[in-house]
Amino acid sequence: MMRKYFIMGILMCIFGLASGGRATAQTEGLLGEYYGTVNMTELRATRIDSQVFFDWQNGSPLSGLGMDYFSICWTGFVTPVESGIYTFYLTSDDGVRLWLDETMVVNQWKGQSPTEYSASLTLEAGQPCPIRIDYYENTGGAVIKLEWEGPGQTRSAIAAEYLTPGAGIGDRLLYWHRNPHNLHYYKMIGPMTWAAGKAQAEAMGGYLTTINDAAEGQWLAELFRPVSDAAFIGANDIAEEGTWVWDQTGETFWNGLADGTPVPGFYTNWNSGEPNDSSDEDVATIYLTSGLWNDLNVARERYCIVESDIGQLNYDGPSPARTTLQLEDAYEVTVTPRQPVGVVQYQWYKDNTPISGGTLAKLIVFQVSYEDAGLYTCQITDETPATVRTRAAELIVVKKLPALSVTGLACLATLLAVTAAMRKRA
Repeated sequence: MMRKYFIMGILMCIFGLASGGRATAQTEGLLGEYYGTVNMTELRATRIDSQVFFDWQNGSPLSGLGMDYFSICWTGFVTPVESGIYTFYLTSDDGVRLWLDETMVVNQWKGQSPTEYSASLTLEAGQPCPIRIDYYENTGGAVIKLEWEGPGQTRSAIAAEYLTPGAGIGDRLLYWHRNPHNLHYYKMIGPMTWAAGKAQAEAMGGYLTTINDAAEGQWLAELFRPVSDAAFIGANDIAEEGTWVWDQTGETFWNGLADGTPVPGFYTNWNSGEPNDSSDEDVATIYLTSGLWNDLNVARERYCIVESDIGQLNYDGPSPARTTLQLEDAYEVTVTPRQPVGVVQYQWYKDNTPISGGTLAKLIVFQVSYEDAGLYTCQITDETPATVRTRAAELIVVKKLPALSVTGLACLATLLAVTAAMRKRA
């Protein structure tokens, strides 16, 4: 019997145009990534904000996000119409960081009442300048406002027409992150011991990071600083005390304690008085607040930074993760790659067998039968080249779904009403 698989990506675009839906992405404003924690993890939503000029007071920025303990990252570009020196103003309650043209110019990651900071930069007319804002809200009022002034521009919130959305950065713990300078991929895992981090990094196809220069160290610190103050790196002197090597290559880069010497050609960034081996400390951490290194005992637990030389793909889904359908219903399952490079290719599998025609992001099985029950995965490939096989989505097929009785419907309505009332009280 011919399987009734169909891919809806193209038809969805057509139907979107026919129904008057927006077929193209919004091109003005900044991309906002909204997280359910103060450290840029648990990504809850993304949206284009026409301006960054908010005073939520004691409210929430959006549905699904609490009034307190959240963070937001805005990325994109600002493009002036006249050349000259522009001053950017940030008013924040609580913590905030600002990057202009890939350089951090404001670093005030702390609890505070509404406080103003500023930085100036020379901009060229018509030339997009990268901009990024990291913000977190602790408790109490929540304020974040971005303004500018410059040639022909009085101080005001930056209008959407001068802003272009960026690609975003993504969850600092959930996703791999691509360093634009060396094109390597990095991910933070843990907390765990250095040995456990090493084993997990290797299982992921990577290694505990090797820091080759100041630019790499700074990039790592700025990216992962919201998550933790420190993280394990690949540096260690486990094999021979005082001979510090990088775990991935085994190359020696430092000899001795704090008064030791670097090996010519290798980068080091030890904190003052380090390494000191004060408590049998044989592995290294990077302070993400400063980029400096410190030695630590192998039994301690910290976050770990994993590095990969090969391409890595992030994705959401498959969604839904588990579905129960009755015979002859239609089954839909979708994957969404995050920040892929170039053209993306898909291949769906059922129970590890390739599905003919299953080559787009959404798979639909019309009129399911018992034979369609099983585990569905998707292999995603981009042009880095990187390939990932997703986790499995489960389809369960039954003869007929049980119908809710009148009593059951009444109980469900009561449960929903109680849940809504509790949310309002919260």
